[in-house]
Amino acid sequence: MSRRTIITTIIIPALLIFGLIIVLVNNRDESPAELVLAQQQIHFGTLPEWKGPVTQSLTARNIGRTTLHIQRIQTGCSYAEITGADVIQPDEESAFQIAINPALLPTDETSVTAAIFTDSPKTPIVYLTIIATAKRFAVLTPDVCEFGDILPETIHQKTINLIVNAPLDTSDIRLLPSGHEALIGEITPNIGTDTSLVTVQLGPLKDKGVFSSLLTVHFPNQRTLTFPVTAKVVRADHQ
Repeated sequence: MSRRTIITTIIIPALLIFGLIIVLVNNRDESPAELVLAQQQIHFGTLPEWKGPVTQSLTARNIGRTTLHIQRIQTGCSYAEITGADVIQPDEESAFQIAINPALLPTDETSVTAAIFTDSPKTPIVYLTIIATAKRFAVLTPDVCEFGDILPETIHQKTINLIVNAPLDTSDIRLLPSGHEALIGEITPNIGTDTSLVTVQLGPLKDKGVFSSLLTVHFPNQRTLTFPVTAKVVRADHQ
């Protein structure tokens, strides 16, 4: 076999294959950091607000071959906080702690998408959706006592249901004075249940126009719950 044939058929292909192997190995070694979360959503379920903050853990992994740095975390809300390591080494796991304060949650089920910013060119921002529902300490139904249009010098009465979710003695719940002589209220516990009846009496009112005031429910653990009372005093021909 001639020297040229050996060079073209054996040496050159071998050099090409060797060079390709080097490129592949180098690319593998320089694989950038990449953040992967164990899940993209985390559900907290229903959280009683009187029990305080609740924390869950979420596993995160750097699947790249360089060190990953967490630059900052934005939750986009006041009720959630995410903490964790600032650095995750190559091919290692770390954990983020997600804390929820139920007292700051909006009414009904709510969700927010947090953003985790990293120095990775592959995953500069990783998103995490947090879902939770607050269970209120106590709920008024309805939460506004509206009398609508009423006549001057008349007395009106409405009732509101008060449901207490926290474990306490409902017989010790009381209604604080409103400071307005035409507005009084009374709470009647339904013994053996978590429901009480709030009776609101309004009148007589002399001046025509809009009436607006507040009544405050005081609980034995020093918590309070305030609700508005509204009405509009009109002439008889306006009813």
